[in-house]
Amino acid sequence: MTLSDELAGIDTLFIDTAPVIYYIEAHPLFGPLVKEIVSSFQSGKLKAFSSVITLTEVLPKPIEKGDEKLAAEFAEFLRHGKNLAMTEISESIAEEAGKLRGRYQFLRTVDAIQVSAAIDVGADAFLTNDKKLKQVNEIKVVVLMDFL
Repeated sequence: MTLSDELAGIDTLFIDTAPVIYYIEAHPLFGPLVKEIVSSFQSGKLKAFSSVITLTEVLPKPIEKGDEKLAAEFAEFLRHGKNLAMTEISESIAEEAGKLRGRYQFLRTVDAIQVSAAIDVGADAFLTNDKKLKQVNEIKVVVLMDFL
């Protein structure tokens, strides 16, 4: 199955941090896959979401390296990307994240918050490159590595 086939039945997609990094930094392996997805939501074929947590996770490396331009690219994409909405983390998202961590002990807090945010916005799928998240049953998890 190709990534296009996988996305065919999906209307709303939540994008985890790694795919955003792959897209902005044009990762040689995963960048083209994410570019296909970004094209899908920018053209209106998909509705895409991410969260303020993603913004928190993408900024440290560019700032650490003194690359303000790259940090600004990340922020611009997440804040103003065409057909991409960045969701806030609410009390109900935090509560659901805690419940997810109780059900899936391997989940790190940040991953539980991201998955919970995806569920909260009604996403059909969660795009990541973290294979262990496929164990989560509450939402369809699409792992980029599966399409190489």
